[in-house]
Amino acid sequence: MSTPRRLHCHPLPAAGEVTELDAAATKHAAVLRLGVGDAVILFDGEGGEADAVIEASGERLVCRVGARREVPPRPRVVLVQCMPKGAKLDDIVRATTEIGVSEIRLAHAARAVARPDEARAQKRMERLSKIAREAARQSLRADVPTVTRPAPLLDVAAQAPDGAVKLAFVIGGRGSVEACVDPTRETWLVVGPEGGLSPDEVDALVGLGYRGVGLAGPVLRVETAAPVVVALVAHRLGAL
Repeated sequence: MSTPRRLHCHPLPAAGEVTELDAAATKHAAVLRLGVGDAVILFDGEGGEADAVIEASGERLVCRVGARREVPPRPRVVLVQCMPKGAKLDDIVRATTEIGVSEIRLAHAARAVARPDEARAQKRMERLSKIAREAARQSLRADVPTVTRPAPLLDVAAQAPDGAVKLAFVIGGRGSVEACVDPTRETWLVVGPEGGLSPDEVDALVGLGYRGVGLAGPVLRVETAAPVVVALVAHRLGAL
């Protein structure tokens, strides 16, 4: 028997209730050729999921909710990603979501690209949220990382809570990512744009309590660096 397909449903109703899925989930179900009587798994993006059965199809899919369960939370890993060029951010959000990042906070850095107008920025945020939701579904996550609108780098970095492990990925950084991570504490990672963080930004981050870390191997593209660093942290936390 094949594993039931996963569909996003927020909020997730109590067991025994009937719920109507939104247009995006209904469209995805149609692509998967799901129909009345098929078993599915509904997830709310906040750590909850439930077995369900499709009871009706049409403009919106209707499901009856079965047994609910809460998935144990992963150790929190927050990625502070400086804005890269083009569609690279799509790849970063997709890959880091699959690996297990808890939250993606976007930031404007000295070497970041020009900022889009408000209409384009809003459209892009909606796209990134959709990418995160789809990546979570495909990787069998019950939670979906939040992607926040970009703000000045130091303002974002300063929001790390007391007690968090704070790391800044720096080209030539001497610290080892895995050696710095503490499984009992939340981890914040800063990854710069193309060209990396400026010296002034690195100094300011150190002043905020961040430690510069790097890799012993070759220099990585920004769309590769973020997933690699998140994967190293996730592995150290036992989440990968």
